[in-house]
Amino acid sequence: MRALLLALTALALSACATTTRSPASESRWTSIEIAEGACFGVCPIYTITITPDDRYQLNGERFTRHDGASSGMLEAGSYARIAELLQAHDAAALPADITQNNSAACGRSIMTDMPDFRLGLTGPDGRQNIVWYPGCAESPYRDALSQIRDQVRLAYDYETLIAPKR
Repeated sequence: MRALLLALTALALSACATTTRSPASESRWTSIEIAEGACFGVCPIYTITITPDDRYQLNGERFTRHDGASSGMLEAGSYARIAELLQAHDAAALPADITQNNSAACGRSIMTDMPDFRLGLTGPDGRQNIVWYPGCAESPYRDALSQIRDQVRLAYDYETLIAPKR
């Protein structure tokens, strides 16, 4: 009887226990790809893929600090910060095409010569691609995507890793 009471007490206590999970472990994605495209000037053209272990693969196509392929480690927690940011802005609910090709997402006023911004969110259920043209002046998604772009650049240290030396 005593053993039974101890077992029931242990079971009841374990039901009350909580576990702490890191934001990265809760991320719905197995990798996050960020890319920026061409403009008529010297806008960096690159693709960076980041994984939950804070590793990155970078392809600097043109006008980057180091053109070509490279890889390495970001500061610990970089992936988790990016995943949290994307989840806070509900990136998974964004339309795939926020460009001139989709007037419902872009609007009618379009500024030219802006580099596009692309997100590739890969998870266990496949890949979601989002293409945003910042020149879509009337887009209801413009503010959220501007914040995403600016904040993810900070999380993967755009100025050191990608931006050309000034």
